[in-house]
Amino acid sequence: MIGTIADGIVAITWFMIATGSDIPNYMCGFNGSGPDYQYAMYIAALFMTGWTGILYWGWLKPNERKGLLLITAVLLLASIIIEVLFYQNILGGRGFIIGIAARVLLITKFSFSYYYSIKHT
Repeated sequence: MIGTIADGIVAITWFMIATGSDIPNYMCGFNGSGPDYQYAMYIAALFMTGWTGILYWGWLKPNERKGLLLITAVLLLASIIIEVLFYQNILGGRGFIIGIAARVLLITKFSFSYYYSIKHT
């Protein structure tokens, strides 16, 4: 449920950015502007909304869908690696650090939850 709530909050903020709200993008620290950025945030918000639904679906039957935890942890780790390797020139600052920290916490939570579920099934 933690992932569902976190992704839901991100989706809402990305939809707000897509509609022109001048709020920071805490997941990466990048603050863009213009219609191209808004369109990209709209598409990202749609995908994040879908992932929110998938995580909620997993929460309904956690033992049967525990693999979602591992998939989510791997994708979050991949997002950190890709941002550091390919987008370091446009990212940075406090927002970037907050976004990385939030993802590291979620990776830790999901990984421990996954391995705990394996040991106790």
